[in-house]
Formats: sequence, structure tokens, C-alpha cells
Amino acid sequence: MDKNLAWLVALVVIFGVINIIGFMAVSPDKIDQEALANKVTAQVIQQIPVPEKPQVIDVDALAATVAGKINIPEYVQPEFDSKFVDIWEKEYADEIEELETEAYNVAEIELEKKDYKALERYLESTIENFDELEDVDVKDYNITIVDLGLDEDEDKVATIEFELKVRYTLEEGVDDDFKKYVYATATVVFDEGDYTDEDVELVFA
Repeated sequence: MDKNLAWLVALVVIFGVINIIGFMAVSPDKIDQEALANKVTAQVIQQIPVPEKPQVIDVDALAATVAGKINIPEYVQPEFDSKFVDIWEKEYADEIEELETEAYNVAEIELEKKDYKALERYLESTIENFDELEDVDVKDYNITIVDLGLDEDEDKVATIEFELKVRYTLEEGVDDDFKKYVYATATVVFDEGDYTDEDVELVFA
């Protein structure tokens, strides 16, 4: 029980007892003590304040309601208009050209590494009865700057997509050459912008 409420009840009871004693002192023979005591008790009970019933809060329901009112907008990747791209390309024209040249050269070396061994392994895994690779011709390519690495110690990253026309032969005495288009993507990363320290990942499709 709250301390304030307990003191209030005690004061009411004391007041009732004093009333009983006072009535008995005035006319002790005419007072029905039991009736008087019951009356005082009833008055005490009536005057005792009834504490409010504490409100029970459903925390889960409240959290669900609040969460339902929170609207988190979906992230939309910003699109740069052509004017911004033009300004960016003019501002960093030299850096872009240098990265494109270096990335292409590194990708081409990786593609031609050990007489196109990586490409040959890809053809062996995708062409039944593949015998050997006869010729490779780069029909087209596209370079995309992923990260120009303008900040100090920041990697420079570019991807080169090759369209390759390949000639190959099959096993079991087949003499005719076969042609096929293969697409290769080289991701070139120059560590901390150092053109002498690169990593290349080559994927065929």
C-alpha cells in the first residue's frame, strides 16, 4: 500500500476512535457502543480512497503499432544525367584514358596468357569432343570504369568485356574448323592506384 494512503487510513481510524470515546464520555449509558463502532467503521471505509487500477500496457501490441507507422523509404540508386557525366569525363579525361589503357592492356595479357589456356579450359568444359583451339579474334570490347581511384591509396577498378570469335577443332578425326562466339569479362583492380600492382579476374560466358 502507498505510504500516503496508509497515513490517510490511519488518520481516519484515529478520528473515528476519538469520536467513539467522545460520545461515550458524554452519555455512556445511552450509547449503543457496538452500533456506534459499526457506524464509524462504515464511515472510515467510505472515506478511504480507492486506488486507481494500474493500466496494463501490451508492449508487443504497442511496438507493432509503432512499427506499422514507421515508413522507411526504399533506397533508389541516384542516376546521373548526361550533363554531369560530360563534366566528369572532361574534368578527369586524362585519368580516365590512363586507367582504360592500363586496364585493357592487363586484361589482354591475362586473356592471352599461356596461349589462351583459360579460354581453352572453358571450351573443353562446354563443348563436347573439343580437341584444340585454333584461333581467337577480338571482334569488339567495352571498358567500364568502376572506380577511378581519385583519393590517395584508393584502388582503381575497371571491367573489360570482350566479344571473341574463336575457331576450334573436334576429336575423332573431324577436320573441319568450328566457329563460336565467346564473351569474356575481365575485372582489373590496381591496388591503391599502383599500375604495377594489379589483380585480374577473368570470366567466360
